[in-house]
Amino acid sequence: MGMTRLVATPDATAAAAAYGTGAIGVALYHAGTPECAGLGTTLPMAVQRKLPQAPTSAAWDFLSIALAVFAADRFVMRAEAEDGWTRVIHLDVALSDPAPWQPQVDRLAATFRFLTGDIWSVRLRSGGQAPPPMQGRFTDRDCVCLFSGGLDSLLGAVGLLQAGRHPLLVSQGSPKEISPQKYLAHALGLGDHRFEGRVSERWRPPYEASTRARSILFFAYGLLAASALGTNEVIVPENALIAINPPFTRRRIGSLSTRTTHPHFLTELSSIWADAGLAIALHNPFAAATKGEMLAAPAWPNLAQLAATSYSCGKGKRLNRQCGRCVPCLIRRAAFHGAGVADPTPYRWPNLAQTAKGDDVLATRSAVARYDAFNADHRLERWASMSGPLPRGNIERQAIVAAVGRGVEELKGFLATVQWP
Repeated sequence: MGMTRLVATPDATAAAAAYGTGAIGVALYHAGTPECAGLGTTLPMAVQRKLPQAPTSAAWDFLSIALAVFAADRFVMRAEAEDGWTRVIHLDVALSDPAPWQPQVDRLAATFRFLTGDIWSVRLRSGGQAPPPMQGRFTDRDCVCLFSGGLDSLLGAVGLLQAGRHPLLVSQGSPKEISPQKYLAHALGLGDHRFEGRVSERWRPPYEASTRARSILFFAYGLLAASALGTNEVIVPENALIAINPPFTRRRIGSLSTRTTHPHFLTELSSIWADAGLAIALHNPFAAATKGEMLAAPAWPNLAQLAATSYSCGKGKRLNRQCGRCVPCLIRRAAFHGAGVADPTPYRWPNLAQTAKGDDVLATRSAVARYDAFNADHRLERWASMSGPLPRGNIERQAIVAAVGRGVEELKGFLATVQWP
């Protein structure tokens, strides 16, 4: 398979015509059909309903870029790539005003490559859709917090409330996460202060399942919300171990592990936004904290019960519950143990001894064993840097590396409680 060209435009007729040129046509802000892919049809209405005023045209155009990236990630199959993983994708995206973004196309392509592991090129042109018209209304919201329904996002929102802030939560409405997002937002008194985007992509299944680019939608929604509020940051709550995501085994290196909230990605994307005239930065307040430290910090009513209803699982889509044995679940369980908080989450496999040969369980046990060797030989920073460049500043870098080490220590302590066969 060679290069795949994807044409993303709000002009459904032009999107359909792209197939005649050998490209994949994607109708932005339209419902797709088996004949012509589409996605994002409900997003303009969501913006009009939940944001206090219209986002800037530059922020809206980044949403169009993000939708095109996500569409390519879903509609171009990795199995058809020459190496079974790395795709070569050329995006042709229509924007309402390409001028601020045109100088950024090479940096965008490089950033997308870091995120997904694919080879990207980007062309931007006019003909895009403008932000939806709307009348401004009063809001007391003073910050934007990404809210996935996971434990870290819950703790991020709790921390903001304890600090006296008034967050607007921003969610991507994926099927398994909508219910905990709604429940937790209402439990925090923020049910009426949450923006939820639903992409609802549609074309000809099957779709690519790896979805390394899914986070770009979250960040685009955060950018929309921040530009509408007039605030200068989007808060991205994530513990250090998950954010860095060092390879637990040698075969998990690079984009085979997700880089969704890696500090290099957040820094690069923030810099691109700034150069496009959007003075809005992605900020992770927990970049140097473990999940257990995050859970132990806040004194919040019924926190353990709320935490149990959060959704952290990476492999529970078919189970209707969290599996308890994937890497995100293991880090979650280790956090409860490390924080000394009872974990009432109803996992599918609560007893790890019964799934001792599971791939993620073996990988996590291997990482704990390797960590002891790395720590003894002062190679922890080298291991952490295998997933991507670490911050240049020595103090920030060392704080993140130390938190990664403490996160592995939490895993080590939790796994030591298991009676392995």
